[in-house]
Amino acid sequence: MAARKKPLNKTRTEVLSPNTSTVQNANHQRQLKVETSRFEGPIPSPEIFKQYAEIIPDAPERILAVFEQDSKHVRDIEMSALNAQKGDNKRVHYMAWSLVMTGFIMSGVFAWIDKDALAMVTLGTTIGAILYSFLKRDINPK
Repeated sequence: MAARKKPLNKTRTEVLSPNTSTVQNANHQRQLKVETSRFEGPIPSPEIFKQYAEIIPDAPERILAVFEQDSKHVRDIEMSALNAQKGDNKRVHYMAWSLVMTGFIMSGVFAWIDKDALAMVTLGTTIGAILYSFLKRDINPK
């Protein structure tokens, strides 16, 4: 005949609070404390810096050096992007000026050689393109 297992009749009462958890048992009591900390941003809090310094003495200086290098790199990239944008804007303005002046000169040449209809079409399309670019820029601001 097989031996019967006795059922476990242990009762547990759990009390939970935000920072601690207590489990009571018939035989003993156990307490568990859970702490969480969180930081946002590139640099940890001073308490965490102290803990890093306990493990590796120069860790805070190394962390700050990396942060400073990364910040300088981000600023350098942003300055490069701004300088590239300035160059692009300058080229766009030169190209637009060239196209407008070419349209006006062609219109004048066509009028000089008695091609009045062609001169009016060239002048009209040039002025229309200028107006369109100004209106488009005002309607859709960046």
